[in-house]
Amino acid sequence: MKIIKRLLYRCAGAMGSISAIGYIAIIVLCVFDVALEKLIGKPIRGSYELVERCMVIAVFASFAYAQVKKAHINMMILIERFPRFLRLLSLGLTSLLSVGTTGYAAYAAWTQSMTAMDMNQYTGILHIPLWPFYSLQSIAMYFFAIILLLDTIYVFGAIKSNRLNEMVTEDYGMIIPKSRKTAYKPE
Repeated sequence: MKIIKRLLYRCAGAMGSISAIGYIAIIVLCVFDVALEKLIGKPIRGSYELVERCMVIAVFASFAYAQVKKAHINMMILIERFPRFLRLLSLGLTSLLSVGTTGYAAYAAWTQSMTAMDMNQYTGILHIPLWPFYSLQSIAMYFFAIILLLDTIYVFGAIKSNRLNEMVTEDYGMIIPKSRKTAYKPE
């Protein structure tokens, strides 16, 4: 399981790099577009279309990376008041709901990609095909769902395992006492 986790986390790091490249491309494109407009009165043709396509790549590629870094906002105000078992169970169930929602969004993006390819949908000015960007969106969302599923497995495993409990506690920044059944008892 550790090998799979390490591999997925490295892939998420690569997705984060792709996202960063997308954001840098957006910044450079916008700066040059404004500079050319102000200096010579001619903006870059289709710059908004290019920014839209880069935005799709940058935003969706960042989700898995943010999950690996635990950068998403978690509202633990209510959950922290629950007993240990209910804390982990509610966290696991909401994580499972997130996996389902993300998987459905990935499927919807894939369906949109196939529709765009079948209908030969292109951007209005530069005539860039839309289906590759919807496909990248779908792949990024599927990968995000896999990372969420891995985290969900760890959360449910933490119900019985103190080692996983400590890892989940550290990841989500909440204090979950060790299980009484598996807690270390000095002799």
